[in-house]
Amino acid sequence: MITVPGTLRHPLEESQRRTLLAVVRPADPDEVGTRVPDLDVLTLDEPEGTFVLRLEVEAPDHDTAGEEALDLTRRAFAAAGYPDDAIGVGTPAVTGIDVG
Repeated sequence: MITVPGTLRHPLEESQRRTLLAVVRPADPDEVGTRVPDLDVLTLDEPEGTFVLRLEVEAPDHDTAGEEALDLTRRAFAAAGYPDDAIGVGTPAVTGIDVG
């Protein structure tokens, strides 16, 4: 499990949220994002313009996992209509490891 924090330069509309979650859902094998309020996958602090995405990726090490999570985050926001300069992405953190 990789947690990716970031900031938004404009609000995330509901249709954009659905698109974003549809992109990350393949990385969500437990399908926690299908249940309202999607807080397990995406947490938004609209007034502050911040978000946290929690993504499950497969990778041989934590550096590669972080890179894959960042790539997925950028692809998801791009699909939702956010150009690269409309989001700021922080350093991904490993918040869980499944070794089996």
